[in-house]
Amino acid sequence: MTTLPAPVPEARNWRQGRTGLIGLIATEAIASIGSRMTFLAIPWLVLITTGSPVKVGLVTGAETLAYVVSGVLAAPLQDRIGARLTSIGADLLSVFAMGAIAIFARAPFGVMLTLVAIAGMLRAQADRSKNNLLLPQMEAAKTDFTRVAASREGILKSAMLVGAGLAGVTIAAFGGVGAIWFDAATFALSSAMITLLVPRNIPPKLDADGNEIVKPKPEPYFTALRNGWAGFKQDRLLRAATGMFFFTNLFNQASAVVFVPLWVLTYMPDATALGAVGAAYAVGIIIGNLLFAWLAPVLPRYPVLVAGYFIGGAPRFLVLALTDNLTVIVAVTLVSGIAMCSVNPTIGAMIFQRVPKEMLARVGGIITAVAYGGIPLGGILGGVLVSQLGLVNGILAGTALYFIVTLAPVAGYRTWRELNDVHSKKPTADGLTALPQLYAVGGAAAGPRLTLHYSKGVWTMRARHGLRVLVRRQRVQPKIAVNALTQINVEPVQEALREALGHDQVLAQRQYRRVRTAADRAEAALAEITIALERR
Repeated sequence: MTTLPAPVPEARNWRQGRTGLIGLIATEAIASIGSRMTFLAIPWLVLITTGSPVKVGLVTGAETLAYVVSGVLAAPLQDRIGARLTSIGADLLSVFAMGAIAIFARAPFGVMLTLVAIAGMLRAQADRSKNNLLLPQMEAAKTDFTRVAASREGILKSAMLVGAGLAGVTIAAFGGVGAIWFDAATFALSSAMITLLVPRNIPPKLDADGNEIVKPKPEPYFTALRNGWAGFKQDRLLRAATGMFFFTNLFNQASAVVFVPLWVLTYMPDATALGAVGAAYAVGIIIGNLLFAWLAPVLPRYPVLVAGYFIGGAPRFLVLALTDNLTVIVAVTLVSGIAMCSVNPTIGAMIFQRVPKEMLARVGGIITAVAYGGIPLGGILGGVLVSQLGLVNGILAGTALYFIVTLAPVAGYRTWRELNDVHSKKPTADGLTALPQLYAVGGAAAGPRLTLHYSKGVWTMRARHGLRVLVRRQRVQPKIAVNALTQINVEPVQEALREALGHDQVLAQRQYRRVRTAADRAEAALAEITIALERR
């Protein structure tokens, strides 16, 4: 009887990491469906119970403010408790919070405002902790961070589309309270999935001697907050990316709540065009993320990010001012969504790889708070531009401002090019699963490259890392180039080397014949001179 060998720990860790990663992203998708339903259901519930648009705005603002502030202030507590326990606990408490909102839907408005703020605070902890759980799962699965971020972005965008559709159906069938109960159920399911699918024990880090690295003692609360802020401030690229997100969110919100609705109101007979524009952008993002998840190991991050902003940024605004054709608007918006697919995964992967794991909750909370800060201001900015300049001129002004913002990665090239310096380790499996095909291509296209070039008997070399030139083209002694190439036992290389050496031999023979002919002529001339001298 043959006994099969037990799987090695690395293979087991790889399988656990992969299972945990898939389960975590699936959990986030379910939570996104419920959150999108609540995003529409709570304002609807407040509107039909109070009839006041102002109170709708207050409820939305209270949830957003609690979400942003708690993401920063509660981050040190999350570091103490752990991301997994925080996610499970926040989801469970959210079940009770959403249930209380549904039960006290017709209570005094102050009660509703308080409950919604509590729900926003808990949702921030659930979202941030799930985001922080990604890093250990990706490290255990040994996968490419950008590829995971792109796949996750596409899945979550799809979940949000599903959630918006389900919200409409649920609200129509069961009212706003029914949609809120549905969201409570998604939180309960999310808590159960994290408990069952995301492994509790991630393999500990070991030092050079193989001993487990002991985790440092937790810092005092205010010290942890201060160190988180210091960690954010000292990274120029993190600061630049966060500031970029603040302004792009600002203008994206201006377009979503002011420019596009006013364009539809002005040029279209009904509001279905509003849904078509929004759906086109979301579908573009989803399609783009599917492509980017496949190509992520091949593409250098910096130029892809810049191209995404240039193609998917300002043109999406500009087309609103140049045409009243809905088909053109939808087509440009779809292409813009595809182009912009690289932005969030690229920045997300950069954050995972540059921020120390123990600082991820605190620094991530600061990044989210600053980036979200532009959203409430976007509607105000859009309204001011349109009211002062008119719809077309207001959109043109917004387009110009957005384009100036997207020039930041170009103007700050020395900082932003560091995106290309951050690479995840090449994934390794347990020998049973093949690696993604494009990893080898990605290493050749975007990694370090040393190029030997032969032309007309001259050998030259240059070195690059992605788009960065390390060594400009310079001549190399033929002996050094040939000795280097003979070490590469690959038939196409050896064949090319033989052709080059054959060409060198032909050139040498030609040079020899030219020198020999010149020498014969010189010898004949010398003989004639000698004869002439002898005759004298």
